[in-house]
Amino acid sequence: MKKIYAIYWIAFKILLEKSGKFLFLTTSERELLDLPGGRADKNEGKVPIKKILQREVKEELGNDLRYKLGGPIFQYRRYNKIKKIYNLITVYDAKYIAGPIRLSFEHNKYQWLDLKKYKFKEKEFYTKEEYEAFKEYFKNQK
Repeated sequence: MKKIYAIYWIAFKILLEKSGKFLFLTTSERELLDLPGGRADKNEGKVPIKKILQREVKEELGNDLRYKLGGPIFQYRRYNKIKKIYNLITVYDAKYIAGPIRLSFEHNKYQWLDLKKYKFKEKEFYTKEEYEAFKEYFKNQK
């Protein structure tokens, strides 16, 4: 019997750090924690990942934000119930350099969290898998 392989959309996000705190956005739709970034567009199959991330971050945080992009640090999946497909999300490390944050319509607020003090709650995330990925990553950073 021939295997049927999973099909995923791919997305890239940044975990932006500034003075020991991390930028978290709140989604306008469901008031959940999120990071800047998003899916690769259909026509971006040959576009470098850094360029896709740059486009997405500009769309969500504005043109004036400057940051230094690092490498991938963790992944998780997020299921899109409407489209009935998973997003495979890779999170990249990034360091804030300068510039204001101007949120797009997708997010209604942002906060810089000190994760030595802030305790994640599962209900703040889309899925348990996403919550566990963040919790595990930050547990290993202390």
